[in-house]
Formats: sequence, structure tokens, C-alpha cells
Amino acid sequence: MSGARILNALAYQAGWLACVLGGNAWALSAGTLLLALHWWLVDRSARGWAMVVIAALLGLAMDLGWQRLGLLRFDGTVAGGLPPWLAMLWLLFATTFAHSLAWLQARLALAALLGAVCGPLSYLAGIALGAAATRFPPWQVALAMAPAWALLLPLLLYLARAPRTVSVEVSP
Repeated sequence: MSGARILNALAYQAGWLACVLGGNAWALSAGTLLLALHWWLVDRSARGWAMVVIAALLGLAMDLGWQRLGLLRFDGTVAGGLPPWLAMLWLLFATTFAHSLAWLQARLALAALLGAVCGPLSYLAGIALGAAATRFPPWQVALAMAPAWALLLPLLLYLARAPRTVSVEVSP
């Protein structure tokens, strides 16, 4: 794994901790710093950043769905929506699809399996750390989330793939 991919993975983990443990108080400053480092050291492309925004919006839509369905309640929620720390967390996670998680882009079936397992586990960890709450047993939360994560992770990895080069000859 290249240095940029390792940095990306470590930055995401640090950001996850800052957002989940620090909530809104830490998410903005730590997340902004980590996103700036990502831009400076890893990816300055407009396409890469457009993908970050698209992925974050899709993830936030999923989280809003969990909240509206009553599966989760997030700490630090503003005006009935989602908390700012969760938006920052999705922006940070979205930086991984074209970098530290890029090895999964050609393994979408594995990505679906990992999404179904690791996606819900991340939420369960957040619940255990007090960043979110649920009225359901952990196994029910994981079971409810698994199908969505099995679809979302491969979709985001597919969207993050580098564009295919197409050679077109133009005759005079």
C-alpha cells in the first residue's frame, strides 16, 4: 500500500474517533484539518472531491432514513436533522473509496460482504461509545442495516473508480 493510501486510512480512523467521541465540538476542527491534509497530500482532483461530496450525500441520506425509521437517534442533532459531526464523518469516509479502499473497486462482491458486516459494526461501535442510540438489540440493528450496506459500499466504490479511457479517432 502506498504512503498516500496509508495516510488516508489513518486519517479516516483519526477522524472517526474525533467525530464519534468528540461529537460536534471536535468534528468541525479535526475533520477540516484532516480534509485539508487529504487535499494537500493525497488528492487535489476535482473529480475526487466531487465523488467525496456525492458519497457523503448518499451516506447522509441513508442515515437520515435510519433516523426517520426510528432505528437510530444521533447525539448532537440539529433542528431535527442529522448532527454536523455525522456529516463530517461521511465526508472523511468518502475520501477512502478512491484511496485506502480502492483495492475493493475490482472486488465488488467482497465489498458487498464487507459492507454488510463492517458497516453495521461501525454503527454498533458508535452506539456503544454514546454517539448514537437505539431502542433495538444490537443484532436487530445490524440485521436491518446489512442489506443497505451490502448495496451502498459497492456502489460507492464503483462510482469512485477512475474513469475509463476511451480512445476515439477523428478522421480529417
